[in-house]
Amino acid sequence: MKTKLFIWSSTFSSFFSSRYRPFQSYLPAFLPNSNFTSTPSSSNMPHQLEEELFPSTPGKIKSDRRTFHRCVASTSTLFLWALFLIALTASYLSFIASSGSRYLHHTSHDWKKHVRSSAQIHRKNGFSVLVTGAAGFVGTHVSLALKKRGDGVVGIDNFNDYYDPSLKRSRRKMLQSKNIFIVEADINDRRILAKLFETVPFTHVMHLAAQAGVRYAMENPNSYVHSNIAGLVTLLEQCKEAKPQPSIVWASSSSVYGLNDKVPFSESDRTDQPASLYAATKKAGEEITHTYNHIYGLSITGLRFFTVYGPWGRPDMAYFSFTRNILQGRPITVFRGKDGVDLARDFTYIDDIVKGCVASLDTAGKSTGTGGKKKGPAPYRIYNLGNTSPVTVPALVGILEKNLKTKAKKNVVAMPGNGDVPFTHANISLARRDLGYNPTTDLPTGLRKFVKWYLSYYGYNDGKDKSVNS
Repeated sequence: MKTKLFIWSSTFSSFFSSRYRPFQSYLPAFLPNSNFTSTPSSSNMPHQLEEELFPSTPGKIKSDRRTFHRCVASTSTLFLWALFLIALTASYLSFIASSGSRYLHHTSHDWKKHVRSSAQIHRKNGFSVLVTGAAGFVGTHVSLALKKRGDGVVGIDNFNDYYDPSLKRSRRKMLQSKNIFIVEADINDRRILAKLFETVPFTHVMHLAAQAGVRYAMENPNSYVHSNIAGLVTLLEQCKEAKPQPSIVWASSSSVYGLNDKVPFSESDRTDQPASLYAATKKAGEEITHTYNHIYGLSITGLRFFTVYGPWGRPDMAYFSFTRNILQGRPITVFRGKDGVDLARDFTYIDDIVKGCVASLDTAGKSTGTGGKKKGPAPYRIYNLGNTSPVTVPALVGILEKNLKTKAKKNVVAMPGNGDVPFTHANISLARRDLGYNPTTDLPTGLRKFVKWYLSYYGYNDGKDKSVNS
């Protein structure tokens, strides 16, 4: 706000300097309460004006000149004060719109009404779930699934611009049509979290908010610490103080397996060799959640997702960007590992991931603490959620070409040292046993559904292409 006022003041100063230069040197004489610091003197004032304003002989200034100068002073003063008040009002409104209004809005009666309505449970023994990252890819699908079966759902999302925010707002519009309310705020905002828990006694938290992406960590590392570590701790602090404490399910990542070359990856495998900052923050998250489980009795389940894809997905993912570029006739970059080996991923369709998330909520034991004090041991679990069928990237491209009926222009290059790993493969035996997790969608089926959504959402069915800037 101070910066805005300074800019306005500088503008006013320039305005008067250019248009009232003859009066600039003695204007302070008429505006004793102004911010001008100069004083009139014979050295910078025309002799005639000096004589008229500061006569050596009393009574020299005639009444008509005195009246004229007083009018000038009065008019100038009023004009300055009018501009100052306009600037002050504009700066205040801008300040409220950009920062203060968010919290004020979140404490209003209407805001609480929306939150309570969204959190209302419509099934016997249902849950009231706070979903963080609710406007994200997985968050949107999980929220819809919970609401559909009668659970209460309230979302929170900061709508950052890591990728096109308009896609997130389209997801929010879809959620709103199902009476799912999303609070637009950062999970690091303790006041907002406190207000949410004060408004609704959440039984569960589905924590999906995170800074995603392996390669982006090289461009903006602080965003990963802010969201994946600081944001997680802020949320856990709120959960530990809640009465009652909620059960927590959160998204870790298959990236924690890092440079581990033992496949398929199992939950008991070593995870102390991260290949990227993103992976390191997710590994740190697993250690942090274990600490809060041990000290405060929070029931916590971590889910290691394996390359999730599907409708409403993230534009930064390879399958999404490949689709866009193929349709626009642009080349795609296909990486290869050492010795020309094709990269492979355990691609997992979004509907299968959602089933795993919901099953984790259903089987989560209760937290044992209250108000930050532990009363007994609470469950701590980690599961792989994958498809168990790795597919090479060239095979992925071939499936897309078939569905898009267009040949891709491929640039095949060696994989750079940017944190990516050459191969992922999930062992899901624990999730099968404890959650009843059973993925059923293979990659050709899942990509066909994705392409159908993509063509519809971006207007290709209408002969348009709205994905140019996506």
